[in-house]
Amino acid sequence: MRIFSMFLIFIGYMCASTASWMIGKFGKLTYEQIMFHANMPMDTDVRLILSYLQNTVMIATILVIVLYVSTSKISKKHCFMVALAFFVAAMCWTYQKLNIGSLLTEKSNLQTVGNFYEQHYVEPKSVSIIPPHKKRNLIMIFAESMESTYANTEYFDDNIIPGLTKLAEENINFSHNDKLGGFKNLKGAKYTMASLVAQNCAIPLRLPIEAARFRPQNGFLPGATCLYDILAKEDYSLVFMQGTSEKSYGLGKFLKTHNKPQVFDWNYYSKRDHLMVNKVKKQKGKYAPLFNKVIRDDKLFMYAKEKITEVAEEGKPFAFTMMTLDTHFGVEHFDSKNCEIKYHSKDFLDDHYFKNVVSCSDSQIANFVDWVKQQPFYKDTEIVIVGDHLTMGDVIFNDTMDRSVYNVYINPEVAVDDALTQNRQFTALDTMPTILETMGYKIDGHKLGLGVSLMSGQKTLIEDGITIDQLNNELDKQSKIYDKLLFGK
Repeated sequence: MRIFSMFLIFIGYMCASTASWMIGKFGKLTYEQIMFHANMPMDTDVRLILSYLQNTVMIATILVIVLYVSTSKISKKHCFMVALAFFVAAMCWTYQKLNIGSLLTEKSNLQTVGNFYEQHYVEPKSVSIIPPHKKRNLIMIFAESMESTYANTEYFDDNIIPGLTKLAEENINFSHNDKLGGFKNLKGAKYTMASLVAQNCAIPLRLPIEAARFRPQNGFLPGATCLYDILAKEDYSLVFMQGTSEKSYGLGKFLKTHNKPQVFDWNYYSKRDHLMVNKVKKQKGKYAPLFNKVIRDDKLFMYAKEKITEVAEEGKPFAFTMMTLDTHFGVEHFDSKNCEIKYHSKDFLDDHYFKNVVSCSDSQIANFVDWVKQQPFYKDTEIVIVGDHLTMGDVIFNDTMDRSVYNVYINPEVAVDDALTQNRQFTALDTMPTILETMGYKIDGHKLGLGVSLMSGQKTLIEDGITIDQLNNELDKQSKIYDKLLFGK
């Protein structure tokens, strides 16, 4: 019975420590997020696995060994009662920490058939989309985990993103308030791949109730019409760049399904330039970068300048998309060679390290925009910078904060009424039609997919009588239209 008691303690600690580790790393989880990553190749660095093993299995094993030895003189019955109480308490704590009730409700909703898409989805192929007389180039930057929240001095005692704040003030920032703001996190857009889909295709990325069915043999969302699909018809040169492998999270499959842009990633540049795997040392404090097969943002921006210059010389309109990475989880990498340590603490720990990572990314993005503005093609180019989702993890955030995802539209083709940029309620779904209309495209009805062009004056889904929670619940439900988008049949 003593061995069984130790087993209960081991399982209880494993569950509780796993819940704590997951929330610390990824923030609040959703069922669809868990199912997606369980069913797609992750190309995950071994350090993430080691971090999990060190914080759960190793400690649990040591704990059990110590208890087994130290309780040898305690009666088996008493030992069992204590172990059982610990197990029950650990299970209750795990249930609350992971919000299991919400996950089960979400799973249950996936079994419900709804008619939301039938009422609100606008098939882009059925809509007249008229290009401007002179087609503009597009440079789109997905800034990893970039929030407008970082500019709030009430939360952080300083504006951590002064460069991005200045860009927002001088250009177009759609805000949920009358200051620098952004869009709400949405189920189906709360992690990088899902946000990429939502902002490019105006639909969320949601898996069926039987997630194992999702093996995209026919392509990744083959039934959806996305931004690259529309621009490809207008003879744009399409380029996609990121610092990790395109094989991660089904990204390559998604891009190949939607007009096969040229992809420049770790695999490409590591072969071309013989890049070495990064020897990453653990930062002071508890942070260790996740990736070692990665092009850090400073070098990625250098490659971006090279590639944009090259594609601009072709004479065709181009759409260039890149994804930054240094702010992954908010703490992925601080570029000490190129960035100033602005926020000091004795050991460069926790929120100070976090702030420096974000501040560094802010300056690198702002410097890149400055470079673009000096190029001859800039007069015909729109720059769109968007965060992909709220920062995961719980280092410097709490539930009382008013958080939003960053966005800015620089050098658009058309002017936007200031009254349409403030106090808006919108999501990642509205990005794609907004990009097109700020580039001068005219969309009949101003709606594509589930999104609305923010410059049109029309109400978005969550401005038109439905709350963000209600929208999340509706998007959980089964839909024949969405199944066709997801599977292509």
